[in-house]
Amino acid sequence: MSAVGGTPESDRFGRRAAAREVNGRQVNEAIERGEKDAGDASFVCECGYLGCTETVDLSIAAYEDVRSNFDRFLIVPGHEIDEVDEIVERHPGYHVVVKREGEPREMARSADERTP
Repeated sequence: MSAVGGTPESDRFGRRAAAREVNGRQVNEAIERGEKDAGDASFVCECGYLGCTETVDLSIAAYEDVRSNFDRFLIVPGHEIDEVDEIVERHPGYHVVVKREGEPREMARSADERTP
């Protein structure tokens, strides 16, 4: 059985979505490094939708809470992708999702700079 939805097309979709989410995280990691002393920053939505330009204003500490594990991502409400994401926290203005088991989760693990 395949990692995401059971068909080659759904597997490709899951890989593409996970790759976009990982890219969003890399952007946010750079934002966080640059704004470490500022206290607050605008972070990009880490969803898997091509062309998403939504941002979320958060404290650095709140973003650190999102990033407490390799499989957690910051998204704006409504940007979750059921085949790839599971919402684990709902906050005003943003959700935290984790990657579902399979290839998207493994992609998140291998791309995470914080995972030893």
